[in-house]
Amino acid sequence: DVCSSDLGMNIALVGPGIMEIPPKGWGAVESLIWDYATELGELGHEGTIINTPDRTQIIRDLTKEKYDFIHVHYDVFYDIMDYIHKACPDAKLAISSHYPYIDQPDRHPYDGYDKIYKWLIENDKYYNFCISYKDYETYKRDGANVDKLLVCPNGAQHRDYHFTEKPLKPSWTLYLGRIEPRKRQYLYQDIYGVEFVGKYTDTTSFDRNRDCYLGQWEHEYKLQHVTDYGNMMLLSDGENGTPLVIKEALVAGLGVVVSKYAAHDLDTSLPFVTVIPDDKWEDIEYVQMKLIENRKISVTMRKEIRQYGVDNFSWQKLVKTYVENIEGMK
Repeated sequence: DVCSSDLGMNIALVGPGIMEIPPKGWGAVESLIWDYATELGELGHEGTIINTPDRTQIIRDLTKEKYDFIHVHYDVFYDIMDYIHKACPDAKLAISSHYPYIDQPDRHPYDGYDKIYKWLIENDKYYNFCISYKDYETYKRDGANVDKLLVCPNGAQHRDYHFTEKPLKPSWTLYLGRIEPRKRQYLYQDIYGVEFVGKYTDTTSFDRNRDCYLGQWEHEYKLQHVTDYGNMMLLSDGENGTPLVIKEALVAGLGVVVSKYAAHDLDTSLPFVTVIPDDKWEDIEYVQMKLIENRKISVTMRKEIRQYGVDNFSWQKLVKTYVENIEGMK
């Protein structure tokens, strides 16, 4: 059985093993795993991170201690769930997917995701901790066992993010994220007043030699300087719920201009949340107008924006729910 929260649980968080945790720069999944471990510690639990691509080493590491709960944060490891269960039979076990196109089945074949998704739907042995309500509804729609679905949204570590009521660059928009086709930064480089930050990949026509590209920020620099901007934009064509970067923007006091895919968990009726319709993605004048409108509103509501972010997306709140979900597992 899972031990009571009064005594504290010993929880293993299994990462992809692709980059270090915590990440020095880009790495949303790695950042959230670190935040889980940190916040679990604040609540009196032990969060141990296991982060290697070697499946055999994962099993070996998991057997070094007795864990109450093991959470696999990489759906590619679905094929060792039975081995984990056999090696750690007394531990509760769950898996999460961070794949951005779960609700877009036409994308699955191109990404080699068919087999993984089939397993996620047919699995009725292990819990699936869905990182958004959008994913929960998609699994449910496709016939997954709802008794094994739990929603555990990702949050933002608001205590780490610097906040100022008066930004240094109120007339500028930050586009923060890995430079890749899914996030479509290449479409918006001609808009004056937008600065792009993120790890560059050569899979896109984005021009990294232009002044609007500031390169990749170190993690600590990001924590201090997101709050410098008037707002943030992210017009991606697929997300696994509201992206971490948008939640981080909100706790730093920034309004947001997003695609519908990046707005799943947001209250879109709020004046500092602007959703760009799909048919307006390439209408540069329209997007620029909406960015300006959002900035003007957002710079007057910085405290309200931060409070909204903290109230809805703080890890402090969400990890308490996470612990309750673990304790409620059968």
